[in-house]
Amino acid sequence: MALVLVLANALLLAAQLGVFEPLTAASNAPPQREPERLQRQVHPEWVQILSADAASAALRAAAASASQAAQPGACLEAGPFADTEAEAAQRTLRDAGITAAAWQAIRTEDGGAYMIYMGRYPDRELLQRKQAQLKRLKLPTEELRDNAALQPGLSLGRFNSKPAADAALARMVQRGLRTARVVTLRPAQGQTVLRLPAADATLRARLAGLKMPSGPGFGDCAAEASAAAASQPGASAAAPAAASAAASGAAPAVVPAPVAASATAAVAASAASAADIRPPAARSATASR
Repeated sequence: MALVLVLANALLLAAQLGVFEPLTAASNAPPQREPERLQRQVHPEWVQILSADAASAALRAAAASASQAAQPGACLEAGPFADTEAEAAQRTLRDAGITAAAWQAIRTEDGGAYMIYMGRYPDRELLQRKQAQLKRLKLPTEELRDNAALQPGLSLGRFNSKPAADAALARMVQRGLRTARVVTLRPAQGQTVLRLPAADATLRARLAGLKMPSGPGFGDCAAEASAAAASQPGASAAAPAAASAAASGAAPAVVPAPVAASATAAVAASAASAADIRPPAARSATASR
C-alpha cells in the first residue's frame, strides 16, 4: 500500500514539472509553465490592480452602460404646434443636428371647439329661471364659470366640430328650445406634432435641452402614455369618468373678440321671459290663434 502511494506522488510531481508534456502536447506548442508564460505577456504594464471599491464601481458602470445600450428606442413627441409654430419647431431640430430620418412631422386638422350657448343674462335670477325651464324640457345645462365674456350664461353642451354642434342645436329646437346659439370657443386650425419613434438614450438627452416654440418640449408619445396610464391600478374605473369629462368640457374656453362682442350685444334679446323656451305644443297653440 505504501508503495502505491509513493508511486502516485511521484507521478503527480512529474506531471507538475512537465515531464509528460512532450507526450501529451503537440511538438510545436509552447510550454505552458512559468516563467515561459510570463515572458509571453503582451503589454503587462496595462494591467492594473484595483481596490475592491474601485472594482465594484467599474462593474456597476459597465453594467449600466450595457443596460442602456440594450434598451430599445423610446417614442417621443412634442406639440401640437399651430401652423405658425410648426416651421420654427422643425428648424429647432435641424439646428440641433438631428437628422431628418430620425423624426416625423405629423399634421392633423383640429376641428376646433364649439358650445351651444344661452345668455348673457342681466342677473342670476333670470339665469336660474331659464335653467329651471330647461330642466323641465330635460335638456342638460351648465352654468358658465370659466368665461367672463359669456357670463352669466348657460352651456347646453360642448363639441369638437361645428357640424356636430349645429346638429345638436337642431334637435334641441325640436324639443322647444329658443334663443340658444352655437358660439366658437376655438376656431378650426391645422396642428403639427413632431415625433421621434425610436429615440435612444443619447438622442433623448439632446432633446431634453431643446427649447421648442411652445409647450413643455418632448415627452412620451400619446399612445404610450395612454397605455402606461391604462396599466395602473384602477385605471379601468377611472377611464370612463375621464372620457366623459373630456367630452363635456375639455375644450379651452377661449372666445374670439367677435364672439364676445356678439354675446354682449345679445343681452337685451336674451333677457326675455319664460316665453323664450316653449314646448312644441305651446308653439302650435300660439300659431293657431
